Amino acid sequence: MDAPTRRRLLAALSATAATALSGCSSDDGTASETPTSTPTGTPTATHTPTATEEPTTRETTAEEMVDPEVLRTEARELTVALADGEYERVSDAFTDEAAEVLTPERLEGAWRQTTGDRGPFRAIANATHTANDDGTHLVVVEATFEGGVLTFRWTFDASGEPVGLLIRPPQGEYSPPEYVDESAFEEAELTLPSPACDLGATFSMPTGDGPVPGVVLVHGTGPNDRDVTAGPNKIFRDLAHGLATRGYAVLRYDKRTYACDVSATDDVTIDDVTVDDAVTAVERLREEDRVSSVHVAGHSQGGLAAPRIAQRADADGMALLAAPAGNLWELIPMQNRHMLGLDGEISDAEQRRLDEIAAEAERITNGDFSEDEDILGFDGSFWASLRAYDQTAVAADLDIPAIVQQGGRDFQVPPSDIEDWEAAIGDDRGTYHSYPSLDHLLFSGSGTSSPAKYYEPNNVDVDVVADLDAWLAAR
Repeated sequence: MDAPTRRRLLAALSATAATALSGCSSDDGTASETPTSTPTGTPTATHTPTATEEPTTRETTAEEMVDPEVLRTEARELTVALADGEYERVSDAFTDEAAEVLTPERLEGAWRQTTGDRGPFRAIANATHTANDDGTHLVVVEATFEGGVLTFRWTFDASGEPVGLLIRPPQGEYSPPEYVDESAFEEAELTLPSPACDLGATFSMPTGDGPVPGVVLVHGTGPNDRDVTAGPNKIFRDLAHGLATRGYAVLRYDKRTYACDVSATDDVTIDDVTVDDAVTAVERLREEDRVSSVHVAGHSQGGLAAPRIAQRADADGMALLAAPAGNLWELIPMQNRHMLGLDGEISDAEQRRLDEIAAEAERITNGDFSEDEDILGFDGSFWASLRAYDQTAVAADLDIPAIVQQGGRDFQVPPSDIEDWEAAIGDDRGTYHSYPSLDHLLFSGSGTSSPAKYYEPNNVDVDVVADLDAWLAAR
């Protein structure tokens, strides 16, 4: 192998390793970014969607026309093979010279270092092809994980054989939205007690001396930090600063599964991972002298849990942001079908996996599972606790005001769920807002929503904050 080729391949692997090795040093959205927490709110299946497919093999010459669709398919399959731990298979797919450097051991090390803090692999979100001027080809595969998105940059030579790989997180850095005035509030760091460990928190308080309403922000599924960081985006920081700018005290905190040695596959319930710590946050916010009332604002799974949190903490109101009204596990087949179909096709292997996911969801519906087994990425005790909880029924029994806000481009929670919430809460206590252009993270956009778009620089839409402001001001 010539020295320049070897240096390029080694550089690719070095960059891959550096992504994880420097992962705790920065939050700027670059390769040294802190591994992000999941913003998706509702769980998706953890098993590799195309686990049974073999990487595509072709016999071409440099003079032959290389089909971009074939390269896209191969890059997708090679990415899935890495997720399945088929490192030898992936190494063998490279040209002989590349395989000398991209050994199974190096590929395994690069995969583990780069993806270790991002949680289980979920699905391929997109794959794009670019023909380079030198005759080589680049296919960028966007792969979603429980804790974020990574891009796999596969290089193919002029004959269409894979010769290189670079794994990188999405690029970009956080920019505060225009509706935030940082001079209008002050922030302090707090600690919330939790059975597993203490939780870091941030308290945002408007400047001045008078009483102000308070809001506790409650995250969705996954190991979320207090900002619900997604690449360069910070959903809860947007909400907290937007509301604090408008005169509300806001408390946001690191989720137990982010701050502590607790995961979704441990023996946990919805109370363990969401409700109990939110109740603690409500009680802590009430201790602030200037806080006159406390409202719970839950996003996605946090919205699903908001009625129970409000009930147990005696909250003064609740905001349900992209909150599922139905069974959480029944959303998983829908979510996976959407993600696997983003590239315009669902392979036979992917369809088999979708069938498996649907069967597992049906098992949960029927109660045909054990509380000590892992199913659909969660411990059975988690699903058992959700089967015993009807969020719309609890919401109907509460005598507090509520606001429901739902994006029309949300592929994770059906936009029609807002109608189920309205049927449960009614018009006397409820306020309802649908936003046709917003996705699950309350980002404005167009076209088909995808997990990869969550990691493009964006902010929570101003209308969401303005409507929350109007609702809180009327209390």
